[in-house]
Amino acid sequence: METIVKRLERLYNTENLTPEDRRWLAEYLQGDVSELYLVALEGFSRDALEKKISLSGEASDQILNNIHQRIIKPPPRKVFPLWRLLVKIAVAASVTAIFSAGYIFRKQLDNWLNPVTYQETIALNGEIKLITLPDGTTICLNAGSRLRYPDKFKQNTREVNLTGEAFFKVAHDNSKPFVIHSGKIKTTVLGTSFNVKAYTEDKSVKITVVSGKVGVVPTVSKHAAVLLTANMQMVYNKTSQKLITEKVEDASSVISWQQGKLQYYNTPLFDVLADVQRKYNVKIRADKNLLNCTLYADFNNMPLEKVLKLTEALINAHFKKEGDAYTLKGKGCN
Repeated sequence: METIVKRLERLYNTENLTPEDRRWLAEYLQGDVSELYLVALEGFSRDALEKKISLSGEASDQILNNIHQRIIKPPPRKVFPLWRLLVKIAVAASVTAIFSAGYIFRKQLDNWLNPVTYQETIALNGEIKLITLPDGTTICLNAGSRLRYPDKFKQNTREVNLTGEAFFKVAHDNSKPFVIHSGKIKTTVLGTSFNVKAYTEDKSVKITVVSGKVGVVPTVSKHAAVLLTANMQMVYNKTSQKLITEKVEDASSVISWQQGKLQYYNTPLFDVLADVQRKYNVKIRADKNLLNCTLYADFNNMPLEKVLKLTEALINAHFKKEGDAYTLKGKGCN
């Protein structure tokens, strides 16, 4: 059978009180509430002990005094009954609030003693970086990208911020959805693998799913959330704020950049040149009449010079080196 102290301890560690819990508390408050003070005191001491810290006497006294002041013992029975009843009601409301806030109090104490710090990993042009998060999620960060993430996931979600491109293999956790903020797009998953391409300079944001399910929603438009499954891609146009979803023949081709490959299927030259600049850490300009040309190409770990020559042949144009940059000129596409 559950003792009074055990029940108080259980309620102290509960975020929400049930109607039965509230009824029991109301009856308990008709008598001595000294056990409640002991439970609150023990809860504070345990939280501090678990963090292995030594609070100063002044800090301890202040916190314990706050707890003590919130738990008001009932006045002697000789006091007028109506006053006693009002005090009991006030105590009941106060204690109920304490129990309801107990979970928050412990969370705040934990945040104070063990705060979350944020880290940022940057992959410069010409490099790819691998990241493993505290929950076991692995991330491959493409060139010219950055990822901001906490050193621990203490909230009800696992949230990171991405600028650029990354492939995520998210560790499954039903209780903590994984959320990626990438500009005006928020992507939410429980456990799956997918690619997010959200460079600041690109005209669109692309989410491509390799396995599992991914929920995507623009944060600034009226579009409803979109559910993507394996071999599906969402493209969000930053200018028009239009969102389209489509099937892709092979999602693995989208993430081939992890192996140093650049594969394109009817891809605008603007996007191709942006990828080449990031991968090879070079500057490339092109005549405006060329930027809408589309390419079918497979640049499989080729040196830069070979990539440039193949591009020239594919769109009937030519590169000219000017200082440390390349300029692409030509008549344009038919």
